[in-house]
Amino acid sequence: MEKFRIIIASLPDRERLVAEILYEEVQWAEISQETDAELIIQFYSHPRKKYWEFPYDEALQILEQAKNKLLEL
Repeated sequence: MEKFRIIIASLPDRERLVAEILYEEVQWAEISQETDAELIIQFYSHPRKKYWEFPYDEALQILEQAKNKLLEL
């Protein structure tokens, strides 16, 4: 988990804050909440490999952490 980093950011093309999830400083996913009703997640392609691969529980844990950080603000 130490290779993951969560950044809460204000982006020019979004009305609300987003949670960016990076792995080894490369963006893996982004969680946003453009409405009060739902969260949206976007996954990014790996820039040097065919796909990202993580243990299931680790991926779910970091996604949950990012969601919680975003909703706290």
